[in-house]
Amino acid sequence: MASVASSLDSTLRMLLERLNWPVRMVRMVAAREYAKLLSSSKHKKAATRAFLHWLSIRRFESEIATGLAVLLCARDEDLPPFKDVCEAIQQPSIIVDMLLQHIYGVGHRKNDWRTAHSGLAPDDFVPSKYFEDHKTQNVPFLFSNQIKRLEGRYWFPFSRQWAFEWQKLMDRGGIPHSDFPYHFVGNLARSGIIGQFELAQSDVMRSAYLRMLACAVAEGAMTAQQTGFYAMDCLPINRGLFRIMPVDRPAWLADIPEECCAEGASLEVSARKLIAANVNGSDMQFVSLLTPIKASLYEFGDLTVSAVLATDDFVPPDMKEPYFSPGAGWPLPDAITFEGKLDEEDTERYAVDGKLGRCLPTCLDMFPMPYGYWLSDYLVAGYALPASYLFPTPPDVACDEAGISVYADGSIVAKLSIWHDQWTPLYTQDGGNTRCGVLTEMDKSALEQASARHGLRLGWVAQLRLWSRKTDYGEYELSMRREFFFD
Repeated sequence: MASVASSLDSTLRMLLERLNWPVRMVRMVAAREYAKLLSSSKHKKAATRAFLHWLSIRRFESEIATGLAVLLCARDEDLPPFKDVCEAIQQPSIIVDMLLQHIYGVGHRKNDWRTAHSGLAPDDFVPSKYFEDHKTQNVPFLFSNQIKRLEGRYWFPFSRQWAFEWQKLMDRGGIPHSDFPYHFVGNLARSGIIGQFELAQSDVMRSAYLRMLACAVAEGAMTAQQTGFYAMDCLPINRGLFRIMPVDRPAWLADIPEECCAEGASLEVSARKLIAANVNGSDMQFVSLLTPIKASLYEFGDLTVSAVLATDDFVPPDMKEPYFSPGAGWPLPDAITFEGKLDEEDTERYAVDGKLGRCLPTCLDMFPMPYGYWLSDYLVAGYALPASYLFPTPPDVACDEAGISVYADGSIVAKLSIWHDQWTPLYTQDGGNTRCGVLTEMDKSALEQASARHGLRLGWVAQLRLWSRKTDYGEYELSMRREFFFD
C-alpha cells in the first residue's frame, strides 16, 4: 500500500510540475487535467494535499497565479477550502486577490500584497543590460507598452521600478538568465522560427511587474482598482476558453487545401470546392476557415477562406493586412470569462474601401481582454466570430468542449471549433501561427438576412500563405496569394 501511495504522490508531483513546462499548451492541459483529479472521489484527498504543498513552495507571484489557474478550471464543489489555499500562498499579489474572488466569491482575498514589493528604486539604480535586452523576449511586448501607458498617465517611475523588482528577485539566487529555448527549436531558430514558450525568466519578469504595481499603490500613485486592470496581463488562463477541446480535422477538407499549393492553381476553384464540401445537413455554412497546409507538403503554411459582404462593384484593395477578418478588442463582461454579450460594433469602423466599392467583413477576430496568455496559440490563429453588426442586436457567446457558440434570441446562430494539425509550438515570426485550424460556421438564414439588411452581396476571400527556404539553414520566406470572388 505504501508503494502505491508513493507512486501516486510522485505522479501528482510530476503533473503539477507540468504547470511550469516551457510549452504553454502543456501548462493549459496540465491545469485542466489536475482540476479533474480534484473532483475524483478516489484521488481528491491526495490531489488536494499535493496541490496545497506545491502552492506553498512557489517562489514567485506569477507562479501563484499559475497554481490558481488549476482552481479556475475546477468545479466549485471540488475546490479546496479557502482558508487552506490562503495559508499555502506565500507570495501574495493583486492578481491573486482578484483570482481568489473569481474562484471563491467576492470578499475572499489573501490581502498582504500592498507590501509585496522591494521599496522604491533608489535614484542611483541602473537597470541591468540583460533585463533591457530580454524584457520583450521573455514576456510579450504588451508589458513594455503598458508601462509606457502607465508612465504617461501616472507620476510613478514604472519602468525603473520594474527593472528594480526584477533585480531584487534575481538577487535571491538560483534563477537562470535563460535565453531563447534553442533545445526545443534546433537549427530552425536560425531561419526565423520562434515558438509559444514560457521560460523561468518569464515568471520572474511577470512577478517583477506585479511587484511594481504593488509599489505604485503603496506610494499612492495608483489605487488598487486601477492596478487590477494591468495586473490581469498576468492571467494564465481565460475561464471560458480553457473549456474548448480540439476536434478532429474536418473530413470534408480532404486534400482540397493542398491542391491550391500547385503552381498556377486557382484559389477560387479550391475555395469553391471547400464551400460546396461544407454541406453537413444542417442550416449552417462556414464563413471563416483557417486550415494549416499538411506538414508533409509545407511545415509552415495555411489557407484562409473568409466571407465578406460587398457592393456589386467591389474590387479588393492592395493591402497586406487581412481586411477580411480584422481584430476587435472585447473587454470581457466579468473581466475573466469569454462569455456574455458581444459589444455593439460600428460598421464604418470595419468597412473596407476597395479600388472600387467597399466590403464589410462577416467575422472579426475577437481579442478578449484579458485573454489568458497560455492560450496564445489560439489567439494568434484568431477567434473569428460573426460581427455583432450582422445581427439586429449584439449576440451572446459561451464556451464549451465543442468550441464557442454564438446565440441570438436563444438559438445558436454560429459556432467556432478548433483542431490541431500535427501541432507544434513553433511558428514563423513574420505573421505566422502554430498549426491550429479554426472553423466558424453561421446560420444560413441569419447570413442572408444580414446581407439584405446591409444591402450587400456575399463574397469570398481566399488567401494562401506558404513559408519556404532555399537551403536547410536559410531564412524562411513568405509567399502569399489572395483572390476575391462573389458567391
